[in-house]
Amino acid sequence: MSENEFKKLFSPIEIGKQTIPNRIVMTGALPRLDPQKTMHYYAARARGGAGLIVSSTHHPFLTTDEMIPALKSVADAVHQYPTRIFAQILHHGGRLWARMSGGGTSLAPSPVKVRGLFHHGGQNVPRQMTRKEIKRTVDAYAATALRMKKASYDGIEIMAAWSMLQAAFISPLLNIRDDEYGGSLENRMRFLLETIDATRDAIGPDMPLGVRFVGDEFTQQAWWTDKNGHTLEDAREIARRLEATGKLDYLFASADIFGAGHMPPMNYPLGAFTYISAGIKEVVDLPVIAGGRINDPVLAEAILSNNQADLIGMTRALVCDPDLPKKAREGRIEEIRHCIGCNEGCVGPNFLALPMACSLNYEAGREQMGTITPSEDKKTVMIVGGGGAGLEAARVAALRGHRVELYEKRDTLAFELDIAARAPGRQDFAEARRYLVNQIKLLGVDVHLEVTVTPELVIEKQPDVVIIATGAIPYIPKVPGADGKLIETRQVLMEEKEVGEHVLVMDYQNHTYGLDVASFLAEKGKQVELLTEAAYAGSEADALTVEAAHFHALSQEVNITPLSAIKEIQGNNVIIYNVLTDKERTIENIDSVVICTDEQPDDALFHSLEGKVKQLHLIGQALSPRRLLDSIADAYTTASKI
Repeated sequence: MSENEFKKLFSPIEIGKQTIPNRIVMTGALPRLDPQKTMHYYAARARGGAGLIVSSTHHPFLTTDEMIPALKSVADAVHQYPTRIFAQILHHGGRLWARMSGGGTSLAPSPVKVRGLFHHGGQNVPRQMTRKEIKRTVDAYAATALRMKKASYDGIEIMAAWSMLQAAFISPLLNIRDDEYGGSLENRMRFLLETIDATRDAIGPDMPLGVRFVGDEFTQQAWWTDKNGHTLEDAREIARRLEATGKLDYLFASADIFGAGHMPPMNYPLGAFTYISAGIKEVVDLPVIAGGRINDPVLAEAILSNNQADLIGMTRALVCDPDLPKKAREGRIEEIRHCIGCNEGCVGPNFLALPMACSLNYEAGREQMGTITPSEDKKTVMIVGGGGAGLEAARVAALRGHRVELYEKRDTLAFELDIAARAPGRQDFAEARRYLVNQIKLLGVDVHLEVTVTPELVIEKQPDVVIIATGAIPYIPKVPGADGKLIETRQVLMEEKEVGEHVLVMDYQNHTYGLDVASFLAEKGKQVELLTEAAYAGSEADALTVEAAHFHALSQEVNITPLSAIKEIQGNNVIIYNVLTDKERTIENIDSVVICTDEQPDDALFHSLEGKVKQLHLIGQALSPRRLLDSIADAYTTASKI
């Protein structure tokens, strides 16, 4: 498809008195970068052709004009291109941990803790805001909006979603006040409406002003209240009331207030929450933004053509590939690096207050270092291993202008990504494979399949540089009584070994892979129990992914037993024990035991070549078994320096 086939996506739209050059929006998110890096980060998305960027500020209490020069540098960087930039103003409310705020406590409409099922760290019970504090906060929103206007931003967005302060006031679950700011919907919206009034007065009639709010809370009655969370029908009424103010120029209703829906991982279908924007659009005339796992311009065009939204939020898609709009315009759809929704670099670090990154795009958050440039010293580069790390190293080395030969012992590339994509809800790993394989084809990398590389072959080829990316091998624990009966997760997903009807899955890895393979087996009608040594399965994954993985496993009736491990196998009986108390229990009639373990680096070839070749590098899982994000980072940093 070319630009002519994306007629809606690349058509301009008016938001208030601002013309947005196309319908692609980088919606508000917190990259947690310093001002200089933030400037390069957003400039890269503007250069790549995004129509609108919404930049987040952490909270409205930016009380001096000292902030303006740094903010203006960001706006000026974006304004080198046709892209417009709006400022999203937010207050964390009860989501702000006391220890992160330097002591004291957080503020909220009511003393109700923001509850996420798997959020790392602890949310404190916030203090109920007084009327004086509400007024002070309203004034702070207005003052911050004015400063953003002075910093040359093109518009303002008030954040009223994701259980942050404004959202908490609107939510019947988080707002249990009995004064004029609680109770009825009219009262619960009062704080937001006062903020809209004050902000509009501050910025004047010509600057666009929008609101992001919750379109569906997905939460039934909670123990501390007899109220249910908002449904889409409630959000439609909120949208009507927001439009009726006459002071707004667009609306963005996003999913969820507590959990995975607000930044859905790959377990969710693409465009899963388009029904929200479609429902809002039916009841208002203001432009409406759609968002939530929209990573492809073809899907974006379809949503616009179906009149389900006016603009398309593609935030993580643009993190993963800043040039997505440009590639779509030029008809280079197959070259787009689609976000896979793994959440390893963008969402996970956010819960730890760390800078954002991207599993597939090492440059994300590091744009200040520049893009890959051709080397003046062209070399021959031999890469051993065609997994994610080997393919990324080949891509980057080829972009540097080197002659690259890639060797893989199997008959296919990125075998591990193919296996990962077989698990329920993990299908997007196949997209990572597609992108990397397509890139090395376009770049003319010479690929040799079904070749087991020996030290003799390397020495015979005499390359200038050798990169070893031979991956890792599973570590199979020595379980008394196992006698070779343990089945490794790869064997399950590839259906290489027969698995019985009653299955025990032992997860030593503590990411979501144990949950994934348990779901895979349960979907085939197996009765599955999952053991994990951790306090909960998936404890090392980001909070949103593990929530989705648990939901899938539990919906398939997987029985999850934490703080437990296998002590011994006795025929069809498995003796397990609690890792804290050593208390034992026997699980009877187990037909198969599946093991999800950590891995060991397959680095023998590297060590055999030390001192025998000109340049030798070890990357990816062969360096240390970690996540895809780490493998891609190894590959990029190594190959970019050759």
